[in-house]
Amino acid sequence: MTTSEPLTTPEPLITDPDLSCDVCPHPWREHDPLGVRYCTATAASALPRGCICS
Repeated sequence: MTTSEPLTTPEPLITDPDLSCDVCPHPWREHDPLGVRYCTATAASALPRGCICS
C-alpha cells in the first residue's frame, strides 16, 4: 500500500507583495499561511470557489 506524506515544502515565494491574488480580492501581502495555501490550491485546480475570508 502506498501512502502520501503531508506537503512539507515551503509556501510559494512571493517576490512582489503588492501583487493581487487571482482568486480573491486581497493582495498577497494580506494572505496568512492558510490563505496562501487556499488561494494557491484554488488557482492550481481551477476551482470555482471564493475567498476563504468570506
